[in-house]
Amino acid sequence: MEIKELDLETRNKIYSHTKSILRKYQKGIVTGKLTADKFAKNILCDSYINHLLSEDLLKEEDFKSSYIDYINTLIHIQNENLATSRKRKKEKIKKMPPNVSQKLKLKNIIQDQGYELIIPIQYLNDNDIDNIIKYIETGNIDLGNERVYNYIKKANIN
Repeated sequence: MEIKELDLETRNKIYSHTKSILRKYQKGIVTGKLTADKFAKNILCDSYINHLLSEDLLKEEDFKSSYIDYINTLIHIQNENLATSRKRKKEKIKKMPPNVSQKLKLKNIIQDQGYELIIPIQYLNDNDIDNIIKYIETGNIDLGNERVYNYIKKANIN
C-alpha cells in the first residue's frame, strides 16, 4: 500500500506531523545535509506514526518508498515556498489574492455540495481554493496539499 491510498484523515495527520518535523530541520534540508531517506527512517520509527499505522504497513517496502517520495514532495514544496518568499521580500512584491471569480466559484460549490469553510475565505490563496474545489468535486487531495482537508467540513443540516 502507498501513502496516497490511505484515507484522507490519516494522510492529514501524517502530513501535519511530517510537516512540523520538516520545519524544525529546515536549515539542514536547505543545505542538503538531511535527505528524505533519513527523515523517513526516523519518522517511521516515531511513536506518533506507530499509533496511526499498523506495524505490517510500516514494514512494507512499497509504503516506505512512497513515504520517501512523499517527503521529497513536501521538501520540494517547502523549498519552492522559501525561494518565492525570499524573492518577494527582495523585490517587495505583494502576493496577489485569489480573483473574485475563483472565490465565487468556491462559494457556489461549497453551498451546492453542502460544505462550509472553517477559515475565512480571505486567508486562502489561489492554490488552496483550487485544491478545495478539486477535493469537493472529486474527493481527492493531491499529495502535499492535505492541509486543505482542515479548511472545510460538511455542513450540519438541521
